[in-house]
Amino acid sequence: MSQTTEQLQKSDIKDILENSLNGKRPGPEDCMRLLESDDVHLMGLVSGHLTRKQFGKKASFVNNIILNYTNVCITDCKFCAFYRSPGADDSYTLTLDQIESRVKTAWDMFKIRQVLIQGGHNPNLKIEYYEDAFKMIREKFPKVGVHGLSTSEIDMIARVEKSSTKEILSRLKDAGLQSMPGAHLLQQ
Repeated sequence: MSQTTEQLQKSDIKDILENSLNGKRPGPEDCMRLLESDDVHLMGLVSGHLTRKQFGKKASFVNNIILNYTNVCITDCKFCAFYRSPGADDSYTLTLDQIESRVKTAWDMFKIRQVLIQGGHNPNLKIEYYEDAFKMIREKFPKVGVHGLSTSEIDMIARVEKSSTKEILSRLKDAGLQSMPGAHLLQQ
């Protein structure tokens, strides 16, 4: 860590990283400074050190599938080659039977432990679509966790439903959503 210590002394985020090494979590202002810093390599070195300190050299994985339930999206992100406009010839939205079939195949072949559910910002899908899908997965495949939906998908569902994100998350959690990408575990 001596080379890291030398780099740390020259860094504009030295105070934040030293606090982290001493067990103090960054506050909101610190997080903004980290996002604005070009010292990504040093952040990686410090975070690697903290991870090894807490967990050793252990590694784990979750055997899962990524289930893209729809490619219909109205957002038009410039980097996305996946989305299709509503009504496009090659657009799709999986039915519950198709979702069940894909999860069953993955369970039978690979004994998956999780299904990552992600798609587009489909304005035609009501919250009941997601609730029905999550309930079905949890009932028919109780050993398979439901991990899904980006925060922007949650926002889209809230806009479609004219509801709050808190209400949407509550309903989805009740339907079987257990966690979201970004390691946000929904409290039981």
